[in-house]
Amino acid sequence: VSRSSEGAPRASGAMPVADRLDQLADSVQLAREDCLELRQEASDLLEYSNAKLGRVTRYLGFLADRTRKLDQAALETETRITPLIHEKKRLFNDLLTLKGNVKVFCRSRPLFEDEGPSAVEFPDDFTIRVNTGDESLTNPKKDYEFDRVYGPHIGQGELFHDVQPFVQSALDGYNISIFAYGQSRSGKTHTLEGSSHDRGLYLRCFEELFDLSNSDTTSTSHFNFYFTACELYNDQVRDLLSESRSTALKVRMGVQESFVELVQEKVENPLEFSGALKTALQNQSVHSTKAIVSHLIITIHIHYRNYVTGEHLYSKLSLVDLPASECLLEEDANRDNVTDCLHVSKSLSALGDALASLSAKKEPVLSGNSRLVQILADSLGSSSKILLVVHVSPSASNLSRTLSTLSFSARARNAELSLGNRDTIKKWRDVANDSRKELHEKEKEVSDLKQEVLGLKLSLSEANDQCTLLFNEVQKAWRVSSTLQTDLKSENLMLADKHKIEKEQNNQLRDQISRLLEVEQEQKIKMHERDLTIQSLQAKLKSIESQLNDALNSSDARSTIGSESASVISTPKMMESTAESSSVTKRLEEELAKRDALIEKLHEENEKLFDRLTEKSGLASSPQAPSPSSNQATNAQGRDIGR
Repeated sequence: VSRSSEGAPRASGAMPVADRLDQLADSVQLAREDCLELRQEASDLLEYSNAKLGRVTRYLGFLADRTRKLDQAALETETRITPLIHEKKRLFNDLLTLKGNVKVFCRSRPLFEDEGPSAVEFPDDFTIRVNTGDESLTNPKKDYEFDRVYGPHIGQGELFHDVQPFVQSALDGYNISIFAYGQSRSGKTHTLEGSSHDRGLYLRCFEELFDLSNSDTTSTSHFNFYFTACELYNDQVRDLLSESRSTALKVRMGVQESFVELVQEKVENPLEFSGALKTALQNQSVHSTKAIVSHLIITIHIHYRNYVTGEHLYSKLSLVDLPASECLLEEDANRDNVTDCLHVSKSLSALGDALASLSAKKEPVLSGNSRLVQILADSLGSSSKILLVVHVSPSASNLSRTLSTLSFSARARNAELSLGNRDTIKKWRDVANDSRKELHEKEKEVSDLKQEVLGLKLSLSEANDQCTLLFNEVQKAWRVSSTLQTDLKSENLMLADKHKIEKEQNNQLRDQISRLLEVEQEQKIKMHERDLTIQSLQAKLKSIESQLNDALNSSDARSTIGSESASVISTPKMMESTAESSSVTKRLEEELAKRDALIEKLHEENEKLFDRLTEKSGLASSPQAPSPSSNQATNAQGRDIGR
């Protein structure tokens, strides 16, 4: 048996394992090189991001410094504006005071078709002429002068144009009261509430307050508005918001000795004010008799706060719908409403006294028994402004009620300074003109400063926009850097896991190869022992064959005589040699069979190892290894040749 023919199959089966190991080592080396390249790229990107972030941070610091300077300039400008605004408010208030703390307007509604002829005329914008119908007088027509007279053709907008200065004064921190007075069906409710297409004083006043507050509000000042509504009937106060908003905050109104607590609702825009007003009007008494003799008081509470100077102002704008003036006529009272008329008469009389005192530049007495005057005490002081809008009916059938209404209004109008002598009028007119001129100059200066503040705010806004853009870029750069770092970390983790797995696989392959080498070494030792055994058996066989040949040669030389005896003697020996040769041959065949089985087992293990390496390497470009089947055929051929 040739040993070289047996060693060739084993070498051919061991070669694919070494090739696969080399290929795996090359793959690991390539993966390490890729990992190093990715790390270098990540390092470059991180360095670039840090450099860019540093530049952006420095620019943001520059913008922040610029923003602080702009804020400081805005605060300084605000500080300069504040005294001018106070001066403007003071001059505006002085101008209104010079014109009179009490203003009385008169408004007449259009004549209805079924009311007959008209009893009133409008000679000019300040006079209303009433035809008394008294033929005993030389001139039955009587004139009443007012601060402004509105005929039937005057709309809500023109009326509010004259009311607007009072709204401005309320926003400046002064208490303002606007009263609507007149007989029933004379247009009081229309003046205050208006209609769907022509808003009344309620909504127009708040809209004006809202617009003025928006124009005056800065980053350091703020306005807040609150709404209260109550109904006064027979000196009993009913809160019109308590039912729907019982958990809201309450505010005190009135003098200390007799005050009322009303629910106040914060309103931040005209829509919220309209909703609160609608709720209050829906909760008002719907009984016609009770509505005529009740007072409806709508109050807008104005809070102003300046965060720089710490200034806090509180003022009120009260709009009061007074009872019908016919309650003052004793002949209209009956047993059912005499109590109501007495309370109304007392309230209107106390209100007339207060207005007359204010018109005469005297401090009104507000500690009487009238609940209306007590509730509006802080709005009827010497620093307050009052507007009384008198409503009359032009119909001749309502002449007595019209005269009663005009007489009540004349009580508050007679003591006005504008009715003094001509010198006094000229003097106060010059003072008013000077104040108006000074006010105009202050307004111009305030306007210039506001323009400067507006420019600073615009610059600040642009700086903020740039800061926002840069901040967005920084965030984007951070997100990209974070994404790259995350990808690199995940890639490193994947490569590390892959390297670990390949390392474990290499260790397993090394262990398997070492085991196979040990088994192969053991098999070599066994095969060497068997080769020695075969050689000894072959030597024995040769010795037996030589003995047989010697025996055959000696048998030919013997004589014929002793042939029989020699044959008898040699026959057992030959049989013994033949038996011994057969046993040696049988042992040789058994050893060869065992060797073939061992070689088959080695080839099977080599084939399994080859399959494992093929599955784990997964390299498509690897060179094709020799097939185990061809090795097996070669081994079989070698075995056949050896056999």
